[in-house]
Amino acid sequence: MTTTAPPPVRTPAGHGSSRVRRVAAELLNEAVVLLASLLAASIVIFALLAVLPGDQAAVMGGMDATPEQLEALRTQLGLDRPLWLRYLDWIGGVLSGDLGTSALDGRPVAAELGEKLQVTIPLGLLALLLSVVIAVPLGVIAAVYRESAFGRSVAALSQLSAAVPTFVLGLLLVVLVALPTRLFPVQGFPADRWADPGEAMRALILPATAIAIGQAAVLVRFVRSATIDVLMKEWVRTGLAQGWPLRDVLLRQGLRNAALPLLGVLGLEIAGILMGSVIVEQLFALPGVGGMILADVGNRDIVSIQSTLFVLTALVMISTVTLTALSRVLDPRIRRIS
Repeated sequence: MTTTAPPPVRTPAGHGSSRVRRVAAELLNEAVVLLASLLAASIVIFALLAVLPGDQAAVMGGMDATPEQLEALRTQLGLDRPLWLRYLDWIGGVLSGDLGTSALDGRPVAAELGEKLQVTIPLGLLALLLSVVIAVPLGVIAAVYRESAFGRSVAALSQLSAAVPTFVLGLLLVVLVALPTRLFPVQGFPADRWADPGEAMRALILPATAIAIGQAAVLVRFVRSATIDVLMKEWVRTGLAQGWPLRDVLLRQGLRNAALPLLGVLGLEIAGILMGSVIVEQLFALPGVGGMILADVGNRDIVSIQSTLFVLTALVMISTVTLTALSRVLDPRIRRIS
């Protein structure tokens, strides 16, 4: 059976320039929404930490501090100033690249956060990569064989995996993989960081896998639904009727159509990966941002907490908006809806 290629589509004059203007307007709109969202996030983070119960001066002063000493400490920390003035000082410093200094040891927050992100960002990227590598083929297979026992088993297993807490997955990996094989360290990270990339990656593989399993379980269900939607399209049935193998139809058109909406979902996955990193870093004793946040909360180091939370929130927002904008640029269906 012979197949004929579809005729080329003629682009009307001026259509290209109008599309560029429309895409530029959408990107500009996304940038404005992002800046407004970051401003709102900074206000919410600052306000929530300001109204939390507890006295930072009392924590730093200790049990033996006199009321006069505590009052002097509050003045030194600037806690006696109006909230709006403290907010403007903080956000002004953030905009200029100064995240403030730790009230506990006087260390610049930006320097400490940059050191911790050397562990957390590679951990998150590795977890994101593993989750996609696991989810895409399993989701496609579960969609193609959705009526078989294998397809139903994959769908059921993904639901079960999504319900298991990340720290339980981490413990299972330690007991079932790290201890019997000795291929991966149970805890810790090289003291010289990335001087030996191989050792650093060995320390991150199990923590990243623990995060990726839960995130992949969510992605599998999305890829399965997106692939089933593609398989129900008229052009897929036409291609199959013309003799195209299902594998070729999926690889040439199906995955591309299913992957575009996946970009938007990955933005949401990044937030889940960062939350999972906080737990996993404690379980595997990794010197990342998770341990830094927990230590700052215990010491009530407000400046460090709010700057760290704002940077993480900004990373999630920027990633989400970037992936969403990329989806709109690449997918004409989303552009028409927007």
